[in-house]
Amino acid sequence: MSQTPLEGMSGQTAPTAAQPRSRLHIGWIMPPFLREVPLDAPDADAAAERLHALVTELMPEHSAQDQFRFALGIGAQMEAMIEADVMYAGLCFLEVEGRPTASTIMVSQVEHDSTDEESLLRVTREALERKHPDDEYQIVELPCGPALTRVGSAVFLLDAGWSPTGQPLPVQQSQIQVYIPLPGTREMLIFTLDCPSPEAWELHSELFAEILKTIDWGTDQEIEDYRAMRQSAPVTAVEPAAAVQQELFWHSSRLLDAAALSARIVGGRQATTVTCAVCWRKGLRSACSAKHGWRLEGAQAADLTAALSRVVTAFASQGWEMAPADNGEGVRAQAGDAVTPRSTGFAFSLSTDAAAGVLSAEVTSPCERTSASADSVFG
Repeated sequence: MSQTPLEGMSGQTAPTAAQPRSRLHIGWIMPPFLREVPLDAPDADAAAERLHALVTELMPEHSAQDQFRFALGIGAQMEAMIEADVMYAGLCFLEVEGRPTASTIMVSQVEHDSTDEESLLRVTREALERKHPDDEYQIVELPCGPALTRVGSAVFLLDAGWSPTGQPLPVQQSQIQVYIPLPGTREMLIFTLDCPSPEAWELHSELFAEILKTIDWGTDQEIEDYRAMRQSAPVTAVEPAAAVQQELFWHSSRLLDAAALSARIVGGRQATTVTCAVCWRKGLRSACSAKHGWRLEGAQAADLTAALSRVVTAFASQGWEMAPADNGEGVRAQAGDAVTPRSTGFAFSLSTDAAAGVLSAEVTSPCERTSASADSVFG
């Protein structure tokens, strides 16, 4: 744990009572092995119960006294986090060369007084540079938009109960903070990574970078449009052209080869036409793409994990851009710039259900309208 993400802003994010909270729906994907601190607990009893469950899961081999002390250490940080508008805090434990390492990831949402993103990031950088003059700063472009990064260090106070001296002990740790303006609002997100393990800094920071790529948001209207798209009756499905089907089947075969999973194939006998999400948002309903879905049944949970890893390794090495699935139990892939011409515009998704022993796959062909002008309502 460390100082809260708001420290170091020198008053630039002081809340303004007249400003309503944004109506954006904000989300990101955390790996399933991160352990969430129960900041959203409705009361102290519920928080204590969830903290107890968390520490007993993390420290099964430790004594009840050690578990209690660790829970107290986390609990002592929670009040400060809540007061500082921290909306998420997660503990990440990874092994590096056989040694346990840890990091903390926090997310906060704060208000500001700037009128545009560029001035907000500039003022934020100036404020941070006054407080942390030796740190590194950079404006970066995330998939969700522009952001300011600060890479440096922070100090947190190790509780006396855990200190080798029996006294509170300042501990230096590496830190990354990423400041992300929310468009159309006077708010921004602050993602913070704290890692006290120097030998594991590279691994934890790479994981943090992947999480940042998943940040997304939408307005009430965009969410409603998406729901309507999912719930509307689909256009009568027809078989795609033979050449499109052949390419879908070829890509599905490459997925099967990469997965190398001994299991029963179910479905996949034919492909169907669909309207891609981009065209649907333009109001177009005629088919512009095609998909081929199938699944593998009867696999062991460990084999599913290994198969997913093999697919990610194989396709990433061929230039495909990989991202975690929305539910965290699979992967989504889009053909990147480095793929062979045959795969340009293709995408696929894989999801796993360990309890059922199922791997599900869906391969999607490129939109046939992508050659049209980007601002054309006719696609």
